[in-house]
Amino acid sequence: MKIVLNGKEVAAKEGQTILEVARANGVNIPTLCYVPALDAAAMCRLCTVELTEGRRTKLVTSCNYPLRRDAEIQTDTDALRNGRRLLIELLAPRCPDSVKLQELAAEYGANLKRFPESNQDCVMCGLCARVCERVGGRTLTLSGRGVEIHVDTAFGRPSELCIGCGACAQICPVNKIQVVDEDGFRRVIVRGQEASRIPLNKCTSCGKFFGPVISLSQVMANLGEEKVPPPNQSVCPECSRHNLAIRMAQRHFEQYELAPHETVEEV
Repeated sequence: MKIVLNGKEVAAKEGQTILEVARANGVNIPTLCYVPALDAAAMCRLCTVELTEGRRTKLVTSCNYPLRRDAEIQTDTDALRNGRRLLIELLAPRCPDSVKLQELAAEYGANLKRFPESNQDCVMCGLCARVCERVGGRTLTLSGRGVEIHVDTAFGRPSELCIGCGACAQICPVNKIQVVDEDGFRRVIVRGQEASRIPLNKCTSCGKFFGPVISLSQVMANLGEEKVPPPNQSVCPECSRHNLAIRMAQRHFEQYELAPHETVEEV
């Protein structure tokens, strides 16, 4: 299989996506909705490239297009840059203060003031809903159709199924999902609304609130780590590390302690 990327022949395995091949060869293709840990969904369209297979040239999303035969790929033509610029200008009003979008705008010369602000705190990448399903949170999903599609909870009400893992906040490319721990509860806030409220454990050692009160067995099973023992949910991580350090120090010095029948000889 012969793959030519931006005029240079590169190595590629059958079934690899264009994005994987590009990144393996140091070629940058912008994305908002892609992370390697999740299946590609091609929602943001920023990764669109020009692909020539045989005599046909077409536009494809590089994150989910597998290479299966000889192909020539262009990732940074004038037409592609113009398309990405327009997409950035359309997305920017939804999150006008997003650092990620501002960086993309600077790279592609996009006008962030071209369209009026809508302040929806979401660029509809779908990552939060997909990672929520992956870890077993079953809280966030895509609701509505067409231009009305948005991230929401079931029936638009705070979910009782959330495990409070915070994966949605960590994966959001525009950093618009908040996880707030206060008054003994963890609140997950999506698009300005409370998506869930989960009680926190109280450390039996220091009395500080930490990690949500949930069963981790299903989460570990979903991640393929069901044989890993769950962490101690009665002691916070800080106290757990402190207690472990004390035990290790005690075991280290135990070897130097004298047995009851031993005495120290005077020099």
